[in-house]
Amino acid sequence: MFTAAEWLKLDGKVAIVTGAGHGIGSAIAGMLAGAGAHVYATDRDHETVASAPMGKNLSHAALDVADSNAVDTFFQAVVSERKRVDILVNNAGVYRGLGGPVVEMSDAAWRALMAVNLDGVFYCSRAACRAMVTCGNGGRIINIASTQAFTPGVGVTYDSSKAAVVQMTRTLALEMARHGINVNAIAPGATWVYDGPPPAVSPEPPAPITGEPLADTVANRISRIPKGRWASPDEVARVVLFLASGMSDYVTGVCLPVDGGWLLL
Repeated sequence: MFTAAEWLKLDGKVAIVTGAGHGIGSAIAGMLAGAGAHVYATDRDHETVASAPMGKNLSHAALDVADSNAVDTFFQAVVSERKRVDILVNNAGVYRGLGGPVVEMSDAAWRALMAVNLDGVFYCSRAACRAMVTCGNGGRIINIASTQAFTPGVGVTYDSSKAAVVQMTRTLALEMARHGINVNAIAPGATWVYDGPPPAVSPEPPAPITGEPLADTVANRISRIPKGRWASPDEVARVVLFLASGMSDYVTGVCLPVDGGWLLL
């Protein structure tokens, strides 16, 4: 009988993490590498990739997930080098520059966000499924969605993209189960990805709505979290490790909130 620590080991596995230059993606890459997987930490920001520290189980590469050809070429190179792909974490996403209210939104603003948040997840998942089926070892695809998939408020672009990712997860899980590929999603709530400690949660009533077209300010949203604080990137990464490991062999097609209870309200 395996111990819990043994079930969490990823020795010999090959993982690809997108958007791993900082924040949640960086924490996920480090978590999987620490569990024994060889991790390709990718980001479209070449400077971020170039300055990222290398490790025993960690490689960095520039990758624009919105570029279908670049994605296919990258996955083919990984399979050529490592002979397998076991884990894909679709973390790359954009949040800022949402395009404003829908009556003012341009086609370009809509496409710019969807190209990364939705097209990128599809391109990488397709490439991963092809590689995993060909290699015949099964695999895990873990999509980073958002609580905004269930409680709209940030804006029509971001919220729609994350809701689509949840449904893509469910559909891929159904399609790929016969190949031994588990497909799941995580819906992080408010997560502090900046330098320094997170600000304290104010007990004062929320201020008037400002900022994004529909949402109240981030600080006000934090005041609604039952746990009373931000999440850390590591807290999201630990759930990714669970879904990437043998601990979750019989789990597929789910979207697991990591939100401190936000969706309870």
